[in-house]
Amino acid sequence: MLITEKMYRVYLFLPKEDLTTFWEVLGRFGEMQPEGVQRIEALRERLRFVELGPLLSRLREAASILKVDLEEPLSDPGISPLPPDELARRLDPLYAELREAREKERSLQERRRALERELEHLQIQEAHLRLLSPLEIDIGGLFGLKRFAVLAGTMPDYRFQALERGLHRYPHLLLPYRRHRHRVQLLVVCLREDLDEVRQVLEAALFRPLDLPEELRGKPQEALELLEARRGELLRALEEIRGEEARFEEWRHDKAREFGDFLRVNAAVLEARGLAGETREVALVTGWVPKRALAGLQRAVRDKPEWVLEAREVPYRMAADRDGLPVPTELRNPRPLKPFEALVRLYGLPRYGGFDPTPLFSLLFVGLFGMMFGDLGHGLVLFIAGLLLRALPVRRGLRRAGGLLVPVGLSSMIFGVLYGSFFGYEDIIPALWFHPMEAIDRLLVYAISIGAGVIVVGLGANIVAKLIQARLNELLWERFGILGLWFYLGGLLLLGMSKGFSAWRVGLVFAPLILMAGGKLVWELRKAREEGGSRGLVFLIGAVDLFETFIVYFSNTLSFIRVAAFALNHVALSLAIFQVADMLRGLPGGGIISGALVVGGNLLILVLEGGIVAIQVLRLEFYEFFSKFFEAEGIPFRPFRLRIHRGKEVSHA
Repeated sequence: MLITEKMYRVYLFLPKEDLTTFWEVLGRFGEMQPEGVQRIEALRERLRFVELGPLLSRLREAASILKVDLEEPLSDPGISPLPPDELARRLDPLYAELREAREKERSLQERRRALERELEHLQIQEAHLRLLSPLEIDIGGLFGLKRFAVLAGTMPDYRFQALERGLHRYPHLLLPYRRHRHRVQLLVVCLREDLDEVRQVLEAALFRPLDLPEELRGKPQEALELLEARRGELLRALEEIRGEEARFEEWRHDKAREFGDFLRVNAAVLEARGLAGETREVALVTGWVPKRALAGLQRAVRDKPEWVLEAREVPYRMAADRDGLPVPTELRNPRPLKPFEALVRLYGLPRYGGFDPTPLFSLLFVGLFGMMFGDLGHGLVLFIAGLLLRALPVRRGLRRAGGLLVPVGLSSMIFGVLYGSFFGYEDIIPALWFHPMEAIDRLLVYAISIGAGVIVVGLGANIVAKLIQARLNELLWERFGILGLWFYLGGLLLLGMSKGFSAWRVGLVFAPLILMAGGKLVWELRKAREEGGSRGLVFLIGAVDLFETFIVYFSNTLSFIRVAAFALNHVALSLAIFQVADMLRGLPGGGIISGALVVGGNLLILVLEGGIVAIQVLRLEFYEFFSKFFEAEGIPFRPFRLRIHRGKEVSHA
């Protein structure tokens, strides 16, 4: 904790025929992140790299056909991967069967979609036929005339006269038979040789032709009966297709259960195997192992005399190893801190050898939340909600939220006892410390004092991390280094002295700022001289930087006033709800209304104000605390693991 996990760069040499067994052992060990040997420039030309992409693609395609999630844990802990040659032979018949299955699935889908499209078309035709239902004539005979063309459709009522004017050049007959909602339904009769020109005129008049069956016979009602019969045939055919699809899904489910673990374990091992480099007889695997897991890897390798392990410790001062590959970052915190670690990762991941703020972050988050949302009743609700989320079989994200609610609820309860607040009421339990509204000055002083302490801790964390990483130049001259700590502590001591200011005291406080600015100025002037830059611009930037440093420390400290502000806001919001409830109590049924208002108001406080307080605590920690030391330059440590599902637990054995 506090500093990222120490990493070792490991190199493993083994007979290349043992690679499949090795990756199985490594996957069950689950604490090594493999690195691609091909990324090491010095070895790229000396080793051979086996192309396993086509075989891996076939595995993934098979998993896709069977809808097997390759990221799911293995249900059979005893399953082992196969060497590539044997895997290819085993996969050939399965792959051929699955390709046939995919073609069958596509055929079923196409047939079903064709039937569904025809049903939709049938529905449209039925609706259009119903528009012709007022006509008690033989529609089929009418549309089947040889010399005359008959068109049926609808158009806006206001365009009817324009249509008549547009058709005056052609022999025609317009038969409007129904008007409905500003649209007219009509038949248009014209000579077949004029049909193309008439259609252009109709289109300009916003005429919409009806989609009617090609073989239209008899009256509209008789045609509707024929369509209904056709609908029944299509529905029966669609039901048969869906039955075939259901049987296909059952077959797919059985196949997935039979071959799921086979595909998962071989896909994982095959993907990892491509990271190794080979000679004629020997394979080389390299990667990263945390210090805590190195002994376990050594024991696993010791059982195989032909396997040779070489491990090199990577100093914290190196962000990359000798081959130029970045060192991954591993945060190691106890399980209760994992929800807070997830919040830290929202901001970023510290570089290797950087400060892991999770323990301090969690203490500050819990403490500040309780101070800003101090209420015994509200805290109790949050605490119980957190326990329920941890106990119930819910998703991982909700369980993690429960892990946050339990400590913040407990902190809120503790401060609620100190403030004497129970669901906003301050006359039920005595205040062991003080009521916020009665001691605003004290609350402000405490808030600013806490803020100053947080900033000092952040500066100390930055100094320790820079010392561990041997970055002494940055440690001395940067804004949040030793000189920055000197200035900030001196300023706090100066403000706390009762004898007041004096010239030598003020000079002693501001001396580190002058030294900091002077050091940077000398460096920038030398750089400007070498590059031909403007010295005046260098002096201007130095003055702005000096002023900005002062403002940053001052504003960061004052920002913690929001801790007191939200503690007072919690009380004020509760008082407002109680006053409105008292006003409603005198109305008819006022007791029930006021009670409902108090309950609803407390729910609003829990959800709305509780969420806002959590966001404000995150803001204080991210911007006023993390900004002093956090360098979000790390890459996450991702070990190769074969996950095994055991009941409700997932093992990384």
